[in-house]
Amino acid sequence: MSFSIDWQAEFYGISWAYEKDRLVISLVFEDTGIAAAVAKAVERWSDRFTRLTIIEKDDDEFAICCYQDPQVSKDESNTGLFRTGMKQRSGYEQAKHMILEKPPLIQIAYAADVRDMGTYEQVSRLVPMRKCRIISEKDLRRQEYHYEKTANETSADRRISTPTTGS
Repeated sequence: MSFSIDWQAEFYGISWAYEKDRLVISLVFEDTGIAAAVAKAVERWSDRFTRLTIIEKDDDEFAICCYQDPQVSKDESNTGLFRTGMKQRSGYEQAKHMILEKPPLIQIAYAADVRDMGTYEQVSRLVPMRKCRIISEKDLRRQEYHYEKTANETSADRRISTPTTGS
């Protein structure tokens, strides 16, 4: 069994919503096929072993990292989601307080046109995040953030293009 994670970064951005007394973070994809494949993987995650880490970067940006802990997962695919380059604007600042208060739910969404909320479609169920953390970029040096550090380094290695919307 592998403890590595296959990081997916093809999503366009995120949108914030409030539903069922909890914050919902929608990871928005522009490609319906990729959205469906990722939704299928995320729906297999055990609600007990999910992780969400938001990494506040030094340059007024943040990254989001979602995964199921592969050390306890029975799923061989070990899909994780990582995206960096989003700006810490008012949307994030408002959501931050809700995240600290109560762990959010995530969902996978597809948008035919990311500029038009009317084209957004929920693709996956609402997945609760068991462990939720907001850390600074310098915290990535700590062993407890091994997977987040790996995602961040993989992102830099691939030079993943990251649009600046969705925050």
